[in-house]
Amino acid sequence: MPTTTALPALDNAWAIPIFNLGAKVRAAAAPLVDDDGAWETAEAGQTPIRTGYAAARRTASAGQYAAHLLRLRAIDRVERGRAEPWTLALATATTAINSWDWDERMQAALDLRRTFKHVPDDEHDDAVRQTRLVSAWLTHAGNRQLVPSTAHLAGYALDHTPLTPTTLAAAWYATHGPRLLLELSALGPARSEVLLRHAVRGVDAAHILTLAEIAGRAGVARAILDDWLSDDR
Repeated sequence: MPTTTALPALDNAWAIPIFNLGAKVRAAAAPLVDDDGAWETAEAGQTPIRTGYAAARRTASAGQYAAHLLRLRAIDRVERGRAEPWTLALATATTAINSWDWDERMQAALDLRRTFKHVPDDEHDDAVRQTRLVSAWLTHAGNRQLVPSTAHLAGYALDHTPLTPTTLAAAWYATHGPRLLLELSALGPARSEVLLRHAVRGVDAAHILTLAEIAGRAGVARAILDDWLSDDR
């Protein structure tokens, strides 16, 4: 009978920030009512990657949560009029953060690095530092080096971002929200309207899809979507 070799567990130095961030984000995004497993299914749709260690899917999600938390912080900085090249580049790196295609991630990493590579190290403030960390994380798409890079990024996000329930939930929706909308729309409006209302607000707050894209994935008319979001605007 064939045997399989279990993958090694993550070292504590890596596991602590990766699992802590994951737990905080998942708790903030938990559905308010019974969801027929839709939230769990959306999480399970995470792209399979190989890291050489156990918990690869949780590692992948934690990296995306952390990168999105920093991206959301960059968006807030841009909205407050601080649109440095590195901040603007990070604020618009959504597609690459959600991708596990090596070419796409590497190109985005280079594009991010190009914005700050001439800034002297001793002049790196938090805005430069967070773009640099996301750039470094994007250079890995599923290998052993992804794990320490993810742990470093997750640790920075835990220590340097406002971990409010709203921002934590937005990181979850930025990572899993598009899949969740498709899952809920398949349930039919009679069973999922309350959940869809909750989900579309989460995805809207995540700044990852246009309103037209949200409506399309949720399977609702744009007028209905606008009505659902009107209380938040």
